[in-house]
Amino acid sequence: MITKQDVELAGKLARMTVSEQEAGIYEGQLRALFGWVNDLKAINTEDVKLTNVTLAAHTRQDKAVTDEQAAAKLRAMFAQELNDQAKVKKVL
Repeated sequence: MITKQDVELAGKLARMTVSEQEAGIYEGQLRALFGWVNDLKAINTEDVKLTNVTLAAHTRQDKAVTDEQAAAKLRAMFAQELNDQAKVKKVL
């Protein structure tokens, strides 16, 4: 069972401030979500065969950019560079 304390803890872990009113709203939403997941658990999927499941569909390989013109074009999209890398604004 999800409680307001669980919502407040989740907010704290996510570094979010959750008001008392928001905690009540999220509590109801999370209860509904986990209730739906529980309903899904009750469905018998024993005879269902997986289709089109491949590891390649969910992964990608990081490849270094070797095309200097493409790299220069990407770097030009950023206003500043630092140590030959694009400098971006701090998010947090």
